[in-house]
Amino acid sequence: MTTLIDKCRAVSRRTNSSFAHLVDKCVANFGILSDENDHVSSAIKLSWIRQIRDAEALDTPESMQRYVRCHIFCLIGTTLFPNKSTSLVSYKYLPLLRNFVEISSYSWGSACLAYLYKSLCRASNYDTKDMDGPLVLLHVWTWERMPWLAPIPAGGVFSLARR
Repeated sequence: MTTLIDKCRAVSRRTNSSFAHLVDKCVANFGILSDENDHVSSAIKLSWIRQIRDAEALDTPESMQRYVRCHIFCLIGTTLFPNKSTSLVSYKYLPLLRNFVEISSYSWGSACLAYLYKSLCRASNYDTKDMDGPLVLLHVWTWERMPWLAPIPAGGVFSLARR
């Protein structure tokens, strides 16, 4: 009997950090050639991804898939695995988005939780001034475990995170 845990795959891939590889992955996922202004080192600018997403015509199945890839890539960079800049996303996630069938087979939740733990570990260093990571998860966990810290609901309506 297979369980959900047996079906989940780790969010992990080997990455090639060359500029040529980054360009190849951008063309494969978004159908557009990136230039040197669209990335910083091995991270892609979210503003460029949003421009691609917003310019998509959505008239063919391929254009809809490119739109969805752009949107998921933005979610990865802003919600699941955000960094301190909040404007860049590592391109190492691009190969994971290429095949739509495989996207749902990855264990995104455990990868996000591991990223949060790593961020908390880095934030515990004495010389750390700020923190990155999926802090929304930390807020929701805190509200669930310490309700006196949670925001007071207006009009008796509880937020989804509070429920």
